[in-house]
Amino acid sequence: MSRPASDVATAKFHATVLDGLPEAVIVATPEGCITFVNAAAENLLGYKLDAVIGEPITMLVPAQPGRRADAVAWLARWAAEPDPTVARYVDLIARRADGHEMPVEVRVRAGEIGGNARFFITVRDNSQRRAQAALLKDANLRAARILMVAEDAIVSVDAHQKIILFNLAAEAMFGYRAEEVTGKPLSILIPVAARAEHTRQVAAFGTGHEASRMMSARPGVFGVRRSGETFPIEATITKVETAGGLTYTAHLRDVTTRNAARDWLHESQRRTRAVFDHASQGLALLDQHGHVLEINRAGTALTQGGVTTGRPLWELPWLGAGDTAPLRDAIAQAGNGDGGVFVAELRAGDAPLAVEVRVTPISDEGVVRYILVEGRTG
Repeated sequence: MSRPASDVATAKFHATVLDGLPEAVIVATPEGCITFVNAAAENLLGYKLDAVIGEPITMLVPAQPGRRADAVAWLARWAAEPDPTVARYVDLIARRADGHEMPVEVRVRAGEIGGNARFFITVRDNSQRRAQAALLKDANLRAARILMVAEDAIVSVDAHQKIILFNLAAEAMFGYRAEEVTGKPLSILIPVAARAEHTRQVAAFGTGHEASRMMSARPGVFGVRRSGETFPIEATITKVETAGGLTYTAHLRDVTTRNAARDWLHESQRRTRAVFDHASQGLALLDQHGHVLEINRAGTALTQGGVTTGRPLWELPWLGAGDTAPLRDAIAQAGNGDGGVFVAELRAGDAPLAVEVRVTPISDEGVVRYILVEGRTG
């Protein structure tokens, strides 16, 4: 018996159009009965055309345990969508002829062949995309865990400066739990008086060309704890533009202890300088070669003025000094680790001036780093 003309026309259409497509295409009735698979679909799924003609679409896309998705109902729903731009790919699991299951993306459009309604179903292998998505998910998970346990407090906000990430160190620093501040404005962590200016500066940073900025480059950067206590912080802020919009991330450190240590050191240095400069005896601090690093007022008073630092101590214009060899020898001896005391003869006008000179090496781990010279008159 010869085939009906409509069947011949359909077969010719399939052969001339669908088989030439690089993408896998399945043609089915609205009831889900397969009428054709093109060559790309045969290669993708491993079935020959004769093996699937007349079979239900569920042969190729079986129901999955635990999923309510009905493939035929889904095809009918999306095939009826009047706007072709709305039609979308849906993730399903296809079964190959060898029994192997593979993730696929499926899309459907309705049409007619020879006056008969048909669904044209496009199938794409989704294995690689799913694998990449899994890798990306794992990478994001690892990154999130690293951020959560980082030593620095890390706070991320969206383009509207609403908090979207608040790690464990930030919880300890500010006294809030992450769930308490997520979605809240970043300004709750900023002292009230500084909030408006801080918000403006972050917005300006977002429109600028810098990818990151040390917020601590300007003085007086403070945070505020849940208790209301303000404290100094060191902050670095970065921005990232993604499909989801602009995101800011700040790495924060509480520098209360460090600032206190710095202030103590500065105060200690001021006290040492005060004692050094106002001591009644002349004091000179030299490097290990005898060059002057510092000399106090009383020491400078024993010279005739001029530049003192950077020169060998024995070359300074001492008042009425004659032979400076004893001073040079004592400094050389101190450079080798041995101190000494001697009396230098100077002159104040016409009067002789005896100066007791003590030379002391200052060592660190057995190496002479500095030499201290003290000169006492009277």
